[in-house]
Amino acid sequence: MSTENTVATVRLIPSTRFTLALLVSFALFIQYAQRVSLSMSIVCMVNKTNINDGSKPSISSAQFMNQTSTIKYGSQFLNDKQFSWSELQQQILLGAYWFGYIFTLVPSGWLSITLGAKRMFAGSLLLSTIATVGICSIYFINKFNFYVALLFRIIIGFTHGPLFPATYTFWSVWAVPLERSTLTAIGFCSNNLGTSVTMLIGGLLCRYVSSGWVYIFLTTALFGFLWLPLWLWLVADTPQTHRTISEKERNYICKHIGLNSDDKKKKTVTLSALPWKRFVRSKPIIALFITECCNLFGLFFFYTNVGKILTEIHRIPPQYTGYVLAGGFILMPISSLSAGVIADYLVRRNMMLLTDVRKLFNSLASFIPAICMIVLCFCDHTRQVLGLITILIFLISSALAYGSGYIVNFADVLPAYSSIVFGIVTAAATLGALFANIIAGLVIKQPILQDWRKIFILFSVIYFIGGIAFLVLGSAVPRSWALHKTTTEKQQIEDTNMKEEGAEDTILMQKLESTKE
Repeated sequence: MSTENTVATVRLIPSTRFTLALLVSFALFIQYAQRVSLSMSIVCMVNKTNINDGSKPSISSAQFMNQTSTIKYGSQFLNDKQFSWSELQQQILLGAYWFGYIFTLVPSGWLSITLGAKRMFAGSLLLSTIATVGICSIYFINKFNFYVALLFRIIIGFTHGPLFPATYTFWSVWAVPLERSTLTAIGFCSNNLGTSVTMLIGGLLCRYVSSGWVYIFLTTALFGFLWLPLWLWLVADTPQTHRTISEKERNYICKHIGLNSDDKKKKTVTLSALPWKRFVRSKPIIALFITECCNLFGLFFFYTNVGKILTEIHRIPPQYTGYVLAGGFILMPISSLSAGVIADYLVRRNMMLLTDVRKLFNSLASFIPAICMIVLCFCDHTRQVLGLITILIFLISSALAYGSGYIVNFADVLPAYSSIVFGIVTAAATLGALFANIIAGLVIKQPILQDWRKIFILFSVIYFIGGIAFLVLGSAVPRSWALHKTTTEKQQIEDTNMKEEGAEDTILMQKLESTKE
């Protein structure tokens, strides 16, 4: 009796679940590094002095080097090759990633449960790494290089789509409630670190290495090849199927999540068996949908335009803009990880309820960016320092959602279906967020603060709506119909159903007999 009800706490560091968190973190680091690799590479891929309709073949270093005084290394290996892509072609290439990404977000949650999250991660990053290497092939292609690059970018986005939903599949069976914020924060904290590292390395390679864009792609691909064998050796889909986990840790995880430690069967979920009506009617899910749509709407816009804001409105030289953004993206993982650790501490010490903790950090991740948008309405080159501080605060506060905000809340409310619902909600939110830049393009006619001010006010209002929706409707209490059910519970449900069916059959037989009489 004591064995069943009392399971000793197993420390997090070192542990198998901590190792899993580190490898998930490394995987998402690679995802973001490969995602932004083109954003950095395109700076030195395109010859801006010879942009045409893209029909001309690419030009090489012999033409371009005459126009620059920067000495580049590695010319004995690769000439400094560039392409004559138009602005429209560049924007299409940058947006191609999202076309593939959205396409696989919706089904990937269900697939990660059916096929296994370990396989989804391994297959996705292997294919994206190969495609990243494939982009380098355009160095040897003079015609149709744009279309080859476009194809590989779509493939990369397509293969990255399953990663975030598959992460929720992992944490639904690996992260106990009192450690969920910390483990999730560890996993997600490297997102912006991957962006920051790629920006720093990419800027140096572009400036000092001949055809540095080739090495940017190869570097981000190398990360993937280093990660894959570690993942295949050290990771399992569930604690029950892990080869090296201790019996003590396995029992600890299974007890707190509600799993049978002896059940090693792979869980399968059919689409028809999913409680779709309950998904739509659940207030916490509605809160998550509104909050994520609002936050991503503002966050994606800010990510894609923060460079323009710094250079056009605050008039900061481009070479310093990269350092500012890299510093901000380095602070973001520190912010999210701190939020996760603090959140778990508050709950573990019974200082706050889990729902109150989620609402607190999600409010900070929504209302602080909203205030920052208002402050930016009054920041131009004359208030450069205030603008820089505001942008850094915006980035740091936005990261709190990844530590203990709406990003973590999916696993709280829907332990068994978190990956499925997250994929659907994020796909809708991402699709809506892509229209943010279209709206900005229609509103901003000139690169002046008066035009940008209209956009800042709009996104401030949207952030407030998302924060209020979560405060009113949000919760961290798991839905009873979305819990993991052990084999015993499933058997009890089946027995109950059989009894009900047997009672119905008995009544039906009695009615038939009375009819015959």
